[in-house]
Amino acid sequence: MKKIFILFAVFFISAPAFAAIDTWVNTNPYKKYDKEITLKKLYSDVYEKDGIKIEKNMFKFKYSYKEGVPYEYIITNNTGSDIVLKGIDSDYHANKNITRKSHWTRVNVRYYKYWHTYVPFVDDYYGAKSMIEQKPYLYDFPKNYMLKNGENIRILAMGLHLDKVQYLTFIFDSKDGEDLQVIF
Repeated sequence: MKKIFILFAVFFISAPAFAAIDTWVNTNPYKKYDKEITLKKLYSDVYEKDGIKIEKNMFKFKYSYKEGVPYEYIITNNTGSDIVLKGIDSDYHANKNITRKSHWTRVNVRYYKYWHTYVPFVDDYYGAKSMIEQKPYLYDFPKNYMLKNGENIRILAMGLHLDKVQYLTFIFDSKDGEDLQVIF
């Protein structure tokens, strides 16, 4: 019995450590999300410089509001030439970024802090609603995505700071060979 307990303890402790490694188990590749977002919008801002326009929208979850904050980024290329979005770096998001860091395990840990987690049928209801609501926001950030002139890309992210607006670092590679980093 003691060996089984030790085995479960090792699994529990090592799961977050392996979460950042890009393997077939925990990869959730970027997918375009074309549906309309029906969440309440809390904040909106626009960055526009050197032909790159980024629109940031921050929303509030209806069921998962204690687990994270949903963001929508719409990047438009108006530079006159094609550019490559090499990747996105983040500080404290659930999405896997270019450096293969991810904090998605913290979302699961936060869920177990609340009372409805331990009530049998209430847990099933809120857990299912919460996962359906979070799913589009948990995909990895895109890597090496070609943005043609006039084209845009929509990226959904889940920030884990509940009380402040978070920033992402967008890393672009233009035809000139220069890396352009936009922190927004």
